[in-house]
Amino acid sequence: MVKIVAEEEGIQNKKSNFSEWFHEVIEKAGIIDQRYPLQGFLVYPWYGFAIHESCMRILEGLLDRTGHKKCYFPPLIPERLIKKEAEHIHGFEDEVFWVTQAGKNPMEERCALRPTSETVMYEMLKLWIRSHRDLPVKIYQSTSVFRYETKHTRPLIRDREILWNEAHTSHATAGKAAKQIEEGVAIYQELFDKIAVPVKFFDVMVGVFAGAAGAVEPYTVFPDGRVVEMGSVNNLGQRFSKAFDVKFAREDGSEEHVYQTCYGVSERMTAAIVALHGDDKGLVLPPSVAPTQVVIVPIYNNKTKKAVISYAQNVCKKLCCCMRVEVDAHEECTPGWKFNHYEMLGVPLRVEIGPKEAKGKSVTIVSRIDGKKETVKLAGVEKTVCKKLDDAQKVMLEHAKKTQQTNDVGGMSELKNIIGTKGGFVRVGWCGGKECADWIKSETKGGEIIGTLHGKSEKPAGKVGKCIYCGKKAEHVVYVANMY
Repeated sequence: MVKIVAEEEGIQNKKSNFSEWFHEVIEKAGIIDQRYPLQGFLVYPWYGFAIHESCMRILEGLLDRTGHKKCYFPPLIPERLIKKEAEHIHGFEDEVFWVTQAGKNPMEERCALRPTSETVMYEMLKLWIRSHRDLPVKIYQSTSVFRYETKHTRPLIRDREILWNEAHTSHATAGKAAKQIEEGVAIYQELFDKIAVPVKFFDVMVGVFAGAAGAVEPYTVFPDGRVVEMGSVNNLGQRFSKAFDVKFAREDGSEEHVYQTCYGVSERMTAAIVALHGDDKGLVLPPSVAPTQVVIVPIYNNKTKKAVISYAQNVCKKLCCCMRVEVDAHEECTPGWKFNHYEMLGVPLRVEIGPKEAKGKSVTIVSRIDGKKETVKLAGVEKTVCKKLDDAQKVMLEHAKKTQQTNDVGGMSELKNIIGTKGGFVRVGWCGGKECADWIKSETKGGEIIGTLHGKSEKPAGKVGKCIYCGKKAEHVVYVANMY
């Protein structure tokens, strides 16, 4: 049983104070513990880490299926490697943790705790890649990266140790690298669908990843109207391969630098699941990531205890072959306390078993999503429960999609009003000028241009036919949002 911190205190109302609600839920449901004495570094109790690991298992399965190979690289990067790609280190120079001493002795060369892994990986790729026969190379690792976040840290959204999966690929041509970008986007689209987090993918126009030639990024809208970047798919071109001299021999014997891509996601997946689906009782977890998908709660007195618990264990045996299920027969807690407890933890289905169910060879199933209760026969209960879990997964994704509001605006006053009130994605016309982008951010007190919708050509017309700021003819239809 997961211990909930100060459960008796209750939690904030989600609609009236989303920020406080979020912080209380992730603490009280055992997602994280912030009491570690170093700001920006989180402890993940087993329940929160199990949710994160479920997300990572889904992602790793998708990467494996598409030919990516899992590797591991050291967390320390010598400074001389970091410096090989000047634009990359410039993008992270305020965020790098440096290791300068080993024991009592100063290090001959200081080392960075990896802020990301391009530099350490590509130093090895230049040794591994020799011929066109070695390509493509598609590798990934699930690990931590470290960034001295200079903005206000927020648990699961802006941390200084980031639980991370990053994939890196190398190709013989620019066209094959571009095709790989689309595979990366497709992988992430399937990942976010499977964890019930709706996203929109944008071709980023401002603030591209340091060292990248271009980027596609998925974003989702949180209940407070602010938008969260959920990952990044980056086309690196030959910038890193030239810096690290990663070359291959063509069939004709000539040499060429490889074309590269990289993409990564983090514990923000867990943050989005909590934010989009939780309610005033606590978490509501998609079955795909729930550590416990079904909890069985026996309800008995001294006279019926033996029969009810024995029947509950039999039900568990029938279900455990196809789902994550447990029986909570702890005697020190009342059934009512257990109901509240597992609602806080977001367990998708609760199975109640009392003397009536044991005698009638049935079970009573309660859904966490809507609280609906149904009594069904034990025969065929596996199919019934599996269908309920599948239905819950689909309903949660469709419900979350309805929260991803987009508004078209044609004037600054309307833009400022939406950004300052309901938020979400705001579609506007933009001339392409940096000065206008800067003014949009300044005038809206935080609204930033993300970019154009990936994979869809939207021509400026109507409300979005002119630049939202200067009034000139719009060159692009872009999306503006107030971001975390």
